[in-house]
Formats: sequence, structure tokens, C-alpha cells
Amino acid sequence: MAEVVSGHDDRTTAPARRSPARIMLAGASGNFVEWFDFTLYGFSAVVIAATFFPPGSSGALLATFAIYGVAFVARPAGAVVFGRIGDRMGRRTALSMSVLLMGLATAAIGLLPGWSSIGVAAPILLLVFRMAQGFSAGGEYTGAMTFGLEHAPPRRRALWVAVVGSSTMLGVTGATLTIVVFQAVAGDAFAAGGWRWTFVFGGLLSLVGLLLRLGVDETPVFTELAEKGTPRGIGFGALVRGHWRTLLVLLCYFGVLGVVTHMFLGYMPTYLGQAAGIASSTALTIITGLTLFAAMIGPVFGALADRVGRRPLLRTGAVMAVVVVIPAYLLIGTRNLAAVVVAMLALLLVVSLLGIGAMAVLEMLPAQVRFSGMALPYNVAYAVFAGTAPLVSQALVDATGSLLSPAYYATALALIGLPVILRAIPETRGADLRTGVTAPS
Repeated sequence: MAEVVSGHDDRTTAPARRSPARIMLAGASGNFVEWFDFTLYGFSAVVIAATFFPPGSSGALLATFAIYGVAFVARPAGAVVFGRIGDRMGRRTALSMSVLLMGLATAAIGLLPGWSSIGVAAPILLLVFRMAQGFSAGGEYTGAMTFGLEHAPPRRRALWVAVVGSSTMLGVTGATLTIVVFQAVAGDAFAAGGWRWTFVFGGLLSLVGLLLRLGVDETPVFTELAEKGTPRGIGFGALVRGHWRTLLVLLCYFGVLGVVTHMFLGYMPTYLGQAAGIASSTALTIITGLTLFAAMIGPVFGALADRVGRRPLLRTGAVMAVVVVIPAYLLIGTRNLAAVVVAMLALLLVVSLLGIGAMAVLEMLPAQVRFSGMALPYNVAYAVFAGTAPLVSQALVDATGSLLSPAYYATALALIGLPVILRAIPETRGADLRTGVTAPS
């Protein structure tokens, strides 16, 4: 298959606005901010509950987590809006708008008066700003991946996209370290209001992302479409009618990836305490170290996918999701710290290998619908499966009394998705980014 990418020559000396480092930083910055902000909220849930709900309310923490989940529900709406903007007006335009909205919403949470000042308006406004965060996130991850892909040299596409994807783990780690530092500096004042500065800091980070994105060019692929007058962007109905088969494949893939990822990032800190008796501080240390490791091995897998193709790594991850999860949870149940670390590494390997599939599904879509065609199934799957993964996992433990029930749940979903991932996602290395690669029937 001919390796084609419009308007980009690997041997060309790019001006500053097209330098690889600036382009990858511009793509990764907003994704970093997205995960930084989401992680801040999750780790600050206790102080947020105490600030925005009545004192002594027994349902305050549950309501805080419910508002956390609402952000995922708002993501599909953001996918439709920002996806259409990205396909019609440009990737850079959509990404600049999304990171700005994300930053404003995050800073607003930090500055929002609490229950003691404005009463019931406090949780209502918190809900509004969380929905704004979710709405903006609907165009962030998939847009950043599209941006990186369409700028990348033909033989380094997976590497570039993997670097952008690694900003997910760096965002989680950055938020964790920020909270640790602010807690250490503020002491008891952190719960009294010092936590607010972490959100203001997150808002300021988004301005850095905005400046980085305004400082680079639009992707060569989109620029070529615009110069040739090729129709760009189609309505939601036309997208579904014209690409329904590919959208279903992507929905299945992102459903499996979302559950495995968010059971690791969102539920595992709680599970380690329940099943392994590990203190929260120790669990946080383990997960922080592993997320940093994941950020480093992501580009390694990306470079490997550029050499051997996307399909071998994706298929390995899909099979591992079926056969590794239950044994990993059994290892965690031994309460042996070394065994727990081995289990966590195995689960992290599954997440990292499955993540390579994002490269393949990006290359499946034609350029004129790539942004929206990727954003819609990703965000629907994450709203239905990923956002609910911690809740469903804990509900299964409570209902069955079995600490292995979350592993059975993840394995069942991975087993359902396995035939689709193995058969319906083609090898896309070297694909023409203008036309994409059709999913097998």
C-alpha cells in the first residue's frame, strides 16, 4: 500500500509553525489539560462535597460523584458540535475553542462560591460548569489525535499519535502531583479553600495550550481539502447513514478500551484498598508510578506500530483483555505487594496495547469526516461504558459480595468486542489519509 499523506514531506525543513515539537506539544497540551482537570475533580471530591452541599449532608459525596458522571453525559453533544467545527472550519479552530472552554469552566469551579454563600445555587452552578467541562472534552482527545495524525510524516504517524496519547497519563500524573504539593504547602487550609487554587492553576494551563495551538499551522490534509474545494463536514444524519458500519466498529472498540482504562484509572485506587488492604497513599503512589511508565511506553509501542503495523499490537491487546484481567485481579487479592504491582503492570500493558487501536480507527476514516466520525463513537462509548465503569464495578461488588465481579464484567465486555476488533479493524499503516480504509464487511 502506498504511503500517502497530503502536503507533508518527511525531508522538508519546517518553519517554526510546523516544527514537530511544537505540533506535538500543541496537540498534547489540551489533552493534558482535559485529564488534569477531570482528575482534579475526582481527587478533590471530599472537599468539593463539603464546600458545595449543606454541612453534614449524608448524600453530599454521592451527589458530587453524580455531578462527575454528568460530564461524561455531556461529551457526546460536544463531539457533535466540535466534530462538525473540526471537519468544516479546521482541526486547529475546534481544538483552540475546546481547550479555551475547558480552561474557563475549570477556573470557574475554583472561583465558585460555596453553599454557605449562595445556598442551592452552588451545586447548580457546579453542575453547569462540570457539563461545560464535559462538553469541551467531547472534541478534545479525538481532535488532538486527528491533529497529530494529519501533521505526522508518513512513517511516523503512530509515534506522533502515541506521543499525543501519552499526555493522557501525564495529565493524570500532573493533577496527582499538584494536589500532593498544594496539600503539603497549605496543610489544613487545603480543605478550607486551598483546593480552589488547583482548579485556577488548571484553568491557567489551558491558556498555555491555547497559545501553543494558535502558534502552529492547520494540518496539511485539511488545508489540501480546503484549497481544492472538497466538501468538508456533513450533517449528523449523513455521517451515520454514510459510515454506520465504521461507526459501530469504533463504538465497540472504544467501549472495550474505555472500560479497561477507567477501571484502571478510576476504580483501581478504591479496589486496591478493598481487595489488597493497601492504604490510599500507597495506592496513589503505585498508580502514579505506573501512569508515568505508561506515558513512556506509549511512544515505544507507537514506534513499533510504525514498523510492524497497527493490527498485531491491537489484536494482542484485545486477546489479553480477555485472558489477563481475571488473573490480575486474583493476584491483587493475594495482598502481596509484589504480586499487586505485577498485576497492575499486566493491566497497564492491556490498556497500552489496546490504545494503539486509536491509530488504526483514525486512519479508517476519510479526512472530511475524520474529526466528527472519531469523536462521536468515542464519546458515546465513554459516556455509556467508561464513565460508568467505577460505579458499575462497585455496584457489582456490593450486590454479589465478590471482589472478582468487576473482573468478570470487564472480561465479558472484552469477549463480546473481541470478534469485532479482530475482524473488523483492518491494517491501516500507509493508508491514504484523504480517503481512509474501509472496514471489512
